[in-house]
Amino acid sequence: MIGTTRRALAAGLLSLLLCAAAFAAEGSGWRIVVKEAACTYGPRLLLSEIAEVRGTPPAGVWERLSTRELWRNAERPGRQTSVSRDQLEQLLRHYVPEVALRTWALPSQMTLQYGGALVDRFEIERQAVAFLTPRAAGLGGEAEFRDLRLPESVFLDNQYDHVEMEISGPLKPGRVNLRLRVVTPDGKVVRRLAASVFLDLWKAVPSASRPLNRMRPLDPADVTFLRKNVAYLPDVWDGRGGPWRVARPVGQGQPITMSSLEPLPAVIKGERVMLVYHGERIQVAVKAEALSDADVGQMVTVRNLQTKKEILATVIDAHTVAVR
Repeated sequence: MIGTTRRALAAGLLSLLLCAAAFAAEGSGWRIVVKEAACTYGPRLLLSEIAEVRGTPPAGVWERLSTRELWRNAERPGRQTSVSRDQLEQLLRHYVPEVALRTWALPSQMTLQYGGALVDRFEIERQAVAFLTPRAAGLGGEAEFRDLRLPESVFLDNQYDHVEMEISGPLKPGRVNLRLRVVTPDGKVVRRLAASVFLDLWKAVPSASRPLNRMRPLDPADVTFLRKNVAYLPDVWDGRGGPWRVARPVGQGQPITMSSLEPLPAVIKGERVMLVYHGERIQVAVKAEALSDADVGQMVTVRNLQTKKEILATVIDAHTVAVR
């Protein structure tokens, strides 16, 4: 019996030494990465529950280590505990002594839950992109998602709950606010979490084909279409409506925004118009100069070019004003 025990101890020690030798020889080419969050299920944690291997370890090493039992679980369903990096180092040095600390990649803190399920960041990100992609297709152009601000992980109370996405209002380029919902199989929402993503939307938008000065009537030749990120152009002109004139200067190649345009008045200051006088029996028409801008139906002061007198008249159309 004693001899058998000694042989078992010797075999175990030999296995430990061989494993340690393998780490010493090839530990720099691969790593054991400890997760930031994990669910555990047995009376003791298993190394495979809280860590995964990156790279290619020596044959058989990870197979032996992955089933290593660590410290005891709380065994209370839903119970969460946090372990700091310093605590992790001490625990792993104790339970996995053959692995040098330089081989581990440790988080600043690890959160464990007994039972339930875990949705990690990669799955949350995948769901967010899958949720937004078909909605972004309706905006036209080329959509790109970046700067995803998502929970690192979401713990579920059981294996049957799931995470859904929702958005309030229509999807627009720029910062998009999302809400994650933890939903039970019968449709009950048990938790909501905030998230967001930045949507870049590249599309061809009306841009200045040449420098456009203030008060210039906008001509079709002034406009070209260039690929721009409309996430940074909340009031970009859609190319419709008008006639327009330039309210603020626009540089060549710059997008034309609604704030850089204003409706082109029917009568523009300095333009020549026909001043028509309607009397009871006579109608007189003379040339005049508009002294201000005005639209159809509005009053405008004009200067009679013959008498040089200023007269208040009503705009009839782009070429005619009338006084009665």
